Amino acid sequence: MENPTTIIFVEDNPSDLRLFEYALSQLETSVNLLHFEHGQAFLDKLPELYPAAIACILLDINTPFVNGFEVLESLRQNSDYQYLPIIAFTSSNSVEEKLKFYQLGGNAYVSKPLEIDELVAAVSHIVGFWVHTNLRAS
Repeated sequence: MENPTTIIFVEDNPSDLRLFEYALSQLETSVNLLHFEHGQAFLDKLPELYPAAIACILLDINTPFVNGFEVLESLRQNSDYQYLPIIAFTSSNSVEEKLKFYQLGGNAYVSKPLEIDELVAAVSHIVGFWVHTNLRAS
């Protein structure tokens, strides 16, 4: 199996998407980014995408229709998807939401930085670990 090179990004805010795309463009790596505006759109498309080279899924917790918690719960209950790395990438810094995310089986929780330098650093760490270091077993 080839190394996972695709990041799924479930995010309803166009500004946050553009900032994330900018941060990715600052890295010296080639990563495919697939964007979905809400959890239901992602869940509907996932059977067509998997088992392609998905490195990780970044979820905004507060998306319309199906939120990040519901997406996470759905993925962890399905044996086909239960081991996909799932990272909360959200503006919420709530301790309760972090705890709930980890209890549902999330792998990491990253609060969206407000400064562009911090965002580039956060995205660099996400890509460095979840795309390059933590390769899925074939």
